[in-house]
Amino acid sequence: MHAFSGKLLFSLSVLTLSVPAVPVKAFSSIQASPASLQKEDSLAYGEQHLQDVTVIAKSKARLLQEQAYAVSVVDLKNQYTQVTPLNKVLNAITSVRLREDGGVGSNYSFAMNGFSGNQVKFFLDGIPMDNFGSSFNLANLSANMADRVEVYKGVLPVSLGADALGGAVNIVSRRNANYLDATYSLGSFNTHKVSVNGAYTNMKTGFTLRSNLFFNYSKNDYKVYAPIVDLNTGLQEGDAWMKRFNDQYHSVGLKLESGVVGRSWADYLLFGVIASENRKHIQTGATMDAVYGKVHSQSYSFIPSLRYKKANLLTPGLDLLLYATYSMVNTDNVDTAQVKYNWRGESVRSNSRGEGYLTDALIQERQWQANANVNYVIDNHQSLTLNHILTSMHRKADDKEYPDYALNGVPQILTKNITGLGYQIRYDRWDANIFGKMYFLHTSTHRLLDQFLETQRYERVSEDKHQAGYGAALTYHLLPSLQMKASFEQAYRMPEANEIFGDGFIQKSNPSLKPEKSRNVNVGLLYAERFGKHQVNAEVNYIYRHTTDFILKGVSLTSDPTTAYDNIGKAITNGVEASVNYDFNNRLHVGGNITYQDIKDRERNVETIQSYVDQGVTENVSYGQRMPNIPYFFFNANAGYNFPNAFHRGNTLSLEYDGDYVYKYYLTFPGLGRPTSKKYIPTQFSHNASVSYVMGGGRYSVAFECTNITNEKLYDNYRLQKPGRAFNVKFRLFLQKM
Repeated sequence: MHAFSGKLLFSLSVLTLSVPAVPVKAFSSIQASPASLQKEDSLAYGEQHLQDVTVIAKSKARLLQEQAYAVSVVDLKNQYTQVTPLNKVLNAITSVRLREDGGVGSNYSFAMNGFSGNQVKFFLDGIPMDNFGSSFNLANLSANMADRVEVYKGVLPVSLGADALGGAVNIVSRRNANYLDATYSLGSFNTHKVSVNGAYTNMKTGFTLRSNLFFNYSKNDYKVYAPIVDLNTGLQEGDAWMKRFNDQYHSVGLKLESGVVGRSWADYLLFGVIASENRKHIQTGATMDAVYGKVHSQSYSFIPSLRYKKANLLTPGLDLLLYATYSMVNTDNVDTAQVKYNWRGESVRSNSRGEGYLTDALIQERQWQANANVNYVIDNHQSLTLNHILTSMHRKADDKEYPDYALNGVPQILTKNITGLGYQIRYDRWDANIFGKMYFLHTSTHRLLDQFLETQRYERVSEDKHQAGYGAALTYHLLPSLQMKASFEQAYRMPEANEIFGDGFIQKSNPSLKPEKSRNVNVGLLYAERFGKHQVNAEVNYIYRHTTDFILKGVSLTSDPTTAYDNIGKAITNGVEASVNYDFNNRLHVGGNITYQDIKDRERNVETIQSYVDQGVTENVSYGQRMPNIPYFFFNANAGYNFPNAFHRGNTLSLEYDGDYVYKYYLTFPGLGRPTSKKYIPTQFSHNASVSYVMGGGRYSVAFECTNITNEKLYDNYRLQKPGRAFNVKFRLFLQKM
């Protein structure tokens, strides 16, 4: 015990000497702030100076996990040699489902605790990713670009400044001062993925240059079990295994930042730009009943940015963080072929142009985003946080197929203002946060009025909405290894542009969408204990969501299906999630998590329109039924073993396995229609395995991976089939200047 204490004290002493002297209040701010984005400072860029120090303490990821908020933190360093995409990392977290429509580049939806889509917000270093463009997303980004991922379930820290209803994901970039991390992956279906991440920092002048580059390509010609139609007769011939033939995808993206760090007037001042482009062929409509052979979409984005941080501004304990971005995104949707396809790749001339929805449209989106965050440490136990975020988006379209269409070229406008104020009090065994938020929304668009009447017309309509929310989060350490958490929030989420205005193609507009409101409750226990070489971590949480005007994405199950967002009067969620992980001496690890979420429609009566004249109220036929197209029971399991000094001293051989189980769920309300005719996602259990070998002291690695080993038929949304068995080989080069 004395030896341990001496080592700990020595380690902490060295750390203390390595950190510039700051007032006590300012140092408390660095430790206490709930959101990690507030902790990024010049010290992070110089962390290589501490690598020879052995620190016996909790990791940063662990400290973040012990916040009062319901948060899962994934340290990505262990994923680097596996060259893992971020979407796969997130899909293994409790309550999280990343639901994809197909292979590489397909549309996806991030679901957590029954919330999905825009109900969950995404951040890159605290900057909202709402309008980064379709190519700069979780599926295209490698885990090698990030230090960690923070997944907040329900209540968010005020400093993130978002109107998320169901939680948020914050991707925290790597802060190595000088490094190069390059990876290349070659896989089935002619899939190629490249990722290059690096940084240069001059510790004397403070100049820094940081970049992230990715390239993805796939033919996506995997086989699907699809319905075959005779194009001459229009009759169904049954289902058969067929290759996808119009699903090619490529994307390229660059994130570049440069500026100074560690100056007396700025912890950092960074000027940046994000540029990305993608092109994808579109194989199907909203379901696999609609088959396309020439439909495609292309998107371009260019986003300059500015970030500034200064701790102890004017007075000790006062920290300021600012950022601003201007997003320019252009999207082309093309469906002009006068042809009809089936899954055999056969085609016939069609009587009308367009395979699904005749369009050759250019959609232009321009968006300003600015955020100011002020954190003040009152004393060693108390701090205040004030945050304001402004988002202003203009959108217009130009469709060559409809040059005289009145709505094209008319700007659609959406402006949001969100202000939050939070107070934190902290002592040795407990930590509490209380906060309030104000939400403001302005929209302007054209709306179809008096549909089906002689007075049918389009009119420009503007709406202003405002709401107030509040919440609290509390944690208490019952034992040094056992922690209790509880949080509550009255949350609001304003509709997003894509929900109100549509995508100009398969997703239709709904300018009548109302804001969502939800009362969120999280209660949980967190356990962590080390027994010599053995480490055990476990967590269990209960979740409750009472949501009104729930925004749900639905699909029209027709021959040319479309999707649209609409409000569901009331939905209530009761759920339980649990996880357990075991590690032995950093060699063996075994873990898993399980989620059950019961999400039901609790609106007894609904308003109806009768003969387009009288409004009435009728009993809701789906009252008490589980919400459709949302999985409610699933679990993940993983195991791995490391062989140090395998074949050569200093080299490491690693074996990894993970399994993913999802119980069946219906695509429509389960109580409606005949049981034999209901469409559903079947029960599925997929397995993945990989082997990796690290050489040269970590400088080189190669990995071989097999996904969906048993070649299961896998679906997420509306029975859109995902790839079957696939193989990938991955190479990595890592260099770091010490």
